[in-house]
Amino acid sequence: MSIARCPACICGGLPNLQDRDDSTHPMPIFRILRLNRQHMARLLLLVILTTASSVVLLVVPWMAGHLLGTMVTGQEGALKGAVGVLAACLVAIAMLSFLTADRMVRMSAALLAELRERIFDHVQRLPMAFHDSRGKGDMLAVMTIEIAKLSEFVAVTLVAVPARLLTAIGAMIVMFTIDARLALLIPTIVPLFYLATKIVGRRLQGLAVQIQQADARAIALSDEALQIVPATKAFGQEAAQYDRYRQTVRKLEGLMVRQGRIYAALDPLISLIAAFAALAVLWFAGHDVSDGRMTASELFSFMFYAALLTRPVGSLAHLYGQIQTARGALARLSAVLAEPTEDVGAAQASRRPRAHGAIEFRNVHFAYAGRDPVLTGVDLRVGAAERIAILGANGAGKTAMINLLMRYYDPQVGAIFVDGEDSRTMGLSALRDRIGLVPQSALLFNATIRENIAFGAVGASQQMIDDAARLAQALDFVASLPYGMDTVIGDCGLRLSGGQRQRIALARALIKDPAIIIFDEATSMFDDEGEEAFIDACNDALHGRTVILVTHRPATLALANRIVTLEDGRIRELRADERRLQKVSA
Repeated sequence: MSIARCPACICGGLPNLQDRDDSTHPMPIFRILRLNRQHMARLLLLVILTTASSVVLLVVPWMAGHLLGTMVTGQEGALKGAVGVLAACLVAIAMLSFLTADRMVRMSAALLAELRERIFDHVQRLPMAFHDSRGKGDMLAVMTIEIAKLSEFVAVTLVAVPARLLTAIGAMIVMFTIDARLALLIPTIVPLFYLATKIVGRRLQGLAVQIQQADARAIALSDEALQIVPATKAFGQEAAQYDRYRQTVRKLEGLMVRQGRIYAALDPLISLIAAFAALAVLWFAGHDVSDGRMTASELFSFMFYAALLTRPVGSLAHLYGQIQTARGALARLSAVLAEPTEDVGAAQASRRPRAHGAIEFRNVHFAYAGRDPVLTGVDLRVGAAERIAILGANGAGKTAMINLLMRYYDPQVGAIFVDGEDSRTMGLSALRDRIGLVPQSALLFNATIRENIAFGAVGASQQMIDDAARLAQALDFVASLPYGMDTVIGDCGLRLSGGQRQRIALARALIKDPAIIIFDEATSMFDDEGEEAFIDACNDALHGRTVILVTHRPATLALANRIVTLEDGRIRELRADERRLQKVSA
């Protein structure tokens, strides 16, 4: 039994956040901007740069038309002037394009880092109930893929929208000044563009959600497969694992191909509509030139502006798809950020100079969400510096009691008191600072031994680390390692033995000098000799502390003053002399 799971060893389930089609909910642009309001100055600069580039770009068709017109008429002086202005415009566009691209890269990188930091910090502060109800693959997808999509949309697509609008509006205005009658032909094709995007819009929305789901599933399977490599090899399941993963990525491939086909059909369709519109304009304009109502320069300029107009119009299909993708990513990101975090702000106010470690469960009733009751009317008092063992069958509620004491959850009825104070009024930091946890799985991470021990106390000094390691009798084996405290121990401490991992876990629990120590099946991986050595190491370290033992191991039970048995969600106590009789008879 374990009250927590090693982050690197959780098997990801089906993604929960993706069970609903969030991308179909309205997601206004201002919600994206609100997420990135600290970068508004950068966004504004990008908009200014792209807008300036569009303004200069609007001059090019006019000058190009004028240049061609002067070539037809043979006006050499005007030709030189037109070439000079056109060259200056092209140089300005190149410089603005460089500045824009450079700022876009900076903006995208800054947004990606900012959003990742924000979502990571938020997820770390969410309650255990949230983590227990979410698939790991889904959360990894939100923290990586979805954030990347959103940051790219903001830094690349969103900032280009004003420039595209300006280009389209500016081109239309100039075309109206050249020939209003011909320019009026352009708006007639707008309904065709709208109809084309509307027809495929819903399919794109649905596919975007399915692709997000398949992406998350692939991430979950990859993570799971990497964590169970020993089991995969032991049971010869390499081919089966490959088949599972292959089915997922092939499904993702099929979805992406379907999405690509829609784009492949929509892009040429929009371009074809624009091309036919340009041909119609050219047909009528040719007659105007023949009749003398339009000069050659005006015709060339008009056609160049019509071609310029097709660029923002022709990008409608991709813009629409990018908006749908961004809406889905924003919906999923917003759903996580909207989850309330644990309230730790009041912790310092409740902190006492010295904790004693007295614990009381008073008429505690508890059930996990959507499940049957686990604890029903639990009453239990544990005195300061008392050592108590909790026994019970699987599912009896041992883990629930530990979870409630740590305030990963709160009881539906009743209360838990620590040193006479309701744990719900103490503040999470004040409560958890009094408790040291040594779980069944050591919950170590891929860093040095020093960093893993220091993880137990914010701002731990080297002296505190050494003292904790000494109490846990870990200094000898640490000194025997090539790099001592600076030895990197691998994912979940895989480069250490089971006993070494548990000693590091004990040192980490002791570094903050807690009044209460919890052993949650902490000796389950030991043989008898290793368990006895670990218990001997614990005896001195546990002096003067309240100890809660969740175990069935006889040597570990010897640490307890009394045993508490959970049956049907209720407590049954055994005195110390009864415990000894049972051990002798066994």
